[in-house]
Amino acid sequence: MCETAKTTLPPGITPIGADEARTLIRHTSGPALEALLDRAEAVRRAVHGDEVALCGITNAKSGRCPENCGFCSQSAHFPAADAPVYPLVPAEEIVAQAKAAERAGAREFSIVTSGTRVAKESELATIEEAVRKLRAETAVEPCASLGLVREPELVRLKAAGLMHYHHNLETARSFFENVCTTHTYDEQLETIRAAKRQGLQLCSGGILGMGETPEQRVELAETIRELGVHCVPMNFLNPRPGTPMEHVSAITAEECLAAIAVFRLMMPAAHIFVMGGREVNLGVHQHLIFRAGANGTMIGNYLTSAGRGPGETVEMVEAQGLSLRAPDTGRAWSFDGTVPPDAEWNRRAAEPGGKRALPVVGAPRGGCA
Repeated sequence: MCETAKTTLPPGITPIGADEARTLIRHTSGPALEALLDRAEAVRRAVHGDEVALCGITNAKSGRCPENCGFCSQSAHFPAADAPVYPLVPAEEIVAQAKAAERAGAREFSIVTSGTRVAKESELATIEEAVRKLRAETAVEPCASLGLVREPELVRLKAAGLMHYHHNLETARSFFENVCTTHTYDEQLETIRAAKRQGLQLCSGGILGMGETPEQRVELAETIRELGVHCVPMNFLNPRPGTPMEHVSAITAEECLAAIAVFRLMMPAAHIFVMGGREVNLGVHQHLIFRAGANGTMIGNYLTSAGRGPGETVEMVEAQGLSLRAPDTGRAWSFDGTVPPDAEWNRRAAEPGGKRALPVVGAPRGGCA
């Protein structure tokens, strides 16, 4: 879910070390925070200019996940979370959602599935078909987030036209056992390394505000930097009812901004995307993510919670004097500044006993309900 990161930094721009990062991430108020944001913005402008990339995602298969990630309403371990439940949607439906996201401003589009991995040949074939159609019928850059995918599957997906692979580490290794116990940190690292071996653009970040310390946020950034990740999605916990983390208190907007800035200073070449939870944790301060060093964000809805309307996100970008970055696929981008109406695939019911999926764009107003 990201564009190619720059490998050569401008003169005078060097990554900060972990010791300095651990100090700066606690600068969450007053002149110290202001100075940190100014410094991060200067690096973002020097390395990435004034273009912002938007990405959209589709929850292509939802619910009944055997993993026990404590933040996730799709886990089968937390039936009270009441998440949508439905099988993998057809390729045509994924492409229709991608086209809607493209017209609303997305340059990248990710196919996201619940579960440990894509284990069925029929599902992998459907995703391959969707990726081929995305490359043929849209300008968006295809991404996939399919869990602990194996290398043979990555070979096939790349051959179909996949450009990016996304797999979040979620948190620091030292905090991971508080988040998930059904798979290991090393399994996650191997997934990312396998995607790198196949020449796919890497997208890996985490969720901040799950109870970790500021120092553990820096630890996560250190790991991501060591992996050579191109794009770093920064999410902030939006506690989902029925999950073990439903009562975790949100971190402050200032803590979020300090973390974004520190990630930018630690990884000047990486593309920093501020994603899930920004509406809840940042509120009226969402526009400051770009001053804090971000050069990308989400458009439309998340997996099981509603985001801002796409028009509002585009307006937020343009109000900061920034512009949208077009895809690098060589095709004409169909973004026209309009949000298409909900199509029939947004209204379909899921499998019997399941819930209705959120549309990719055109969400009801009212935040992350």
